[in-house]
Amino acid sequence: MTSAGSGHAAGRDQESSRAHAVPRDAADGPPPWVAVCGTPVAVVQGSWAGRRGLGSADPCPECRRLAPD
Repeated sequence: MTSAGSGHAAGRDQESSRAHAVPRDAADGPPPWVAVCGTPVAVVQGSWAGRRGLGSADPCPECRRLAPD
């Protein structure tokens, strides 16, 4: 589900498709998942440092501030 190299996985808000940072230990467990900014996420896939997180078209500004990796 997640990949090594980042302390956070990439999560997606189902309502807006905005990318969020989900702590890796939470992402490796069962849902529900909550991003570091407090937003519930529907899908967790990939690394926050990768194309589904910081490299996405719409990364959450608050997650970017709290999880810059």
